[in-house]
Amino acid sequence: MNTADFRTVTANLINVFKQYGREERYTNGQIIFIRNEEAKNLYFIQSGLIRVYLPYTDGTERTLCYFSGNTIIGEDAFTCPSLRIVCTNSLFNTHVYKLSADELIRQAMQSKELIRGILSFFMHKITLLHSWIFYAQFPKNEEKLACLLYTLSLSEPAIQLSHHQLASVTGMSRITTTRILNSFARKGLISVRYKKIEILDRKNLRYIFKDKGFY
Repeated sequence: MNTADFRTVTANLINVFKQYGREERYTNGQIIFIRNEEAKNLYFIQSGLIRVYLPYTDGTERTLCYFSGNTIIGEDAFTCPSLRIVCTNSLFNTHVYKLSADELIRQAMQSKELIRGILSFFMHKITLLHSWIFYAQFPKNEEKLACLLYTLSLSEPAIQLSHHQLASVTGMSRITTTRILNSFARKGLISVRYKKIEILDRKNLRYIFKDKGFY
């Protein structure tokens, strides 16, 4: 699942990452952090796309979600013990600012506005992640995909994910995902282009899964 744009990332919070953080760039497929390693830093994504996934002992991987520009990842740096609970790698060329959790706390202690910005962002992110877990429980594939597209559209009406990426997150095949997307397009709910889906009728897209969601 992709977070196209978290609107709650305040300019003040972004400036802290840019002023006190370290600028880094990752190429396509490059690992950013891995599960069970020590978690010290958070990352503000300036541009690009980061995949979050879990590796299994048989060599397979399960994609959990995707994060694109103007959002923050790595909040497990605030946990005790501070260990990564997932793996991440870069898709495409990705530009980030890395900031230690300790430095972010130091800066927050000097600014109530920054504290509110941090809490607002992470509360919004928790709400979205909660809904993503929920949508996976839908028995019908149409409901799963409708819920996914609706949730993503709350951040950005144009969703920049391929059919393969949508299929990876929902657990459906790419063929099934494409078939459902085409069905939604024929009904005028969405417009499908290459790696871009525009939401045209959010109300009726929402109706597909009726009152099962929470937003």
